[in-house]
Amino acid sequence: MKRKIRKQLVRKYIIILFLFLLSLGYLYFGDWLFGYGLSNIGYIANYLLYTPAEKLVALIMLLCLVVPDIITWVTGRQPRRAAEK
Repeated sequence: MKRKIRKQLVRKYIIILFLFLLSLGYLYFGDWLFGYGLSNIGYIANYLLYTPAEKLVALIMLLCLVVPDIITWVTGRQPRRAAEK
């Protein structure tokens, strides 16, 4: 069971990485297509998380995404699913 769960988690993060690269490629392609240049994404990225509150919320959301998966990876079992029965 532990191997199956770890395989699912690896697959999940490979898909997330693939979608991230696809989205980033789409942004760069759009900037290149409309003549902004390839450095425009770096310029815009400076203004994405501007205030400390936005940075804190982004960090909390990232932790909410990753921490349960780390716990599942270490223990090798998923939480109880009694509510589904």
